[in-house]
Amino acid sequence: MRTLTLAHGGLERPPLAELERLEAANESPRITFYEKQLNSDMLDDRYFASVGSARRALWGRAPEGIGHTLEAFAMRHRYDAVISWGERFGLPMAALLKATGARTPHVALFSWISTPRKAAVLRRVQSRIDRLVLWSSAQYDFAVQNLGIPARRIVQLRWLVDTRFWQPRAQATDTICAVGREMRDYPTLIAALSDLAIPCHLATKLEPAKNDRWVNDLDAVPVLPAHVTVGPRHASELRALYARSRFVVIPLYPTDTDNGVTAMTEAMAMGRPVICSRVAGQRDVLVDGETGLFVPPRDPRALRHAIEFLWQRPDLCEQMGRAARLHVEKTHALERFVSGVRGAVQDAIAEAGDPRAH
Repeated sequence: MRTLTLAHGGLERPPLAELERLEAANESPRITFYEKQLNSDMLDDRYFASVGSARRALWGRAPEGIGHTLEAFAMRHRYDAVISWGERFGLPMAALLKATGARTPHVALFSWISTPRKAAVLRRVQSRIDRLVLWSSAQYDFAVQNLGIPARRIVQLRWLVDTRFWQPRAQATDTICAVGREMRDYPTLIAALSDLAIPCHLATKLEPAKNDRWVNDLDAVPVLPAHVTVGPRHASELRALYARSRFVVIPLYPTDTDNGVTAMTEAMAMGRPVICSRVAGQRDVLVDGETGLFVPPRDPRALRHAIEFLWQRPDLCEQMGRAARLHVEKTHALERFVSGVRGAVQDAIAEAGDPRAH
């Protein structure tokens, strides 16, 4: 089986030999595990940086995701299946396959299909997604109940985490942290921490990006408390920060998708409990009272109480952290996720060759 994966990013990856060295030394999460197990060529931003200047200029003028899609469509005959990692690639690929009648097996890995624009497009082109992989039960329910996608074509997996790289370390904890950007309600967290003498680092960038509502909301915060710091962390630095943290906080704006799942599963794999806003989309990972605590969104007082409660109970944090580690080992391991995607691709290929399926 040979596959092609459309994906975002890749420009910051080191050369393959160096990346494999880092992975072997456990100095990086196993980024290449997916592409090796799926025997997949990655059509990402790094790929486009290596093509000729004329093609690069041509695709650079195309709307987001369209250049990747057109390139993948032209290359599809070299592969047994095309995998679209994200709606920006999967929706235009499905539309192109439907418009041309092409029967290339197509597997889409989507995280947030319930926005009105995406839902409207997906409703029209979903017939050219042979298998739809989702990792949020809220999004699964939406796909079946609102879009009418047959459940047999949906593969529900749990989000991946490399439990070999992210693993517990015996270390004293002297801080807490919050990690990530999307839908983060950091103003509420800062308000909760304002009069608590508990150090906290926000592992994120202050530079605004698309949909970074929290950056604008921070304008209403006169000054950060002295015990709250902000700045991005690379993987090895982030691992060290998790190890020092007694627990991790993921404050979210109301959302129907599982924003924060990457940070949550990394923290839990490190044996750290999580405090998370109870929102509609984030309901599949944290077990309230066992692996962490849910708090109402946009409620600084409730968040402050939860932070104080866990900070004063390091033994409970250790107990919750052990349960969290066991949970992600069983449910979210990288190997389990990739095996599920591989099975979805194999099913799509088999079904494409079966005339009874059309």
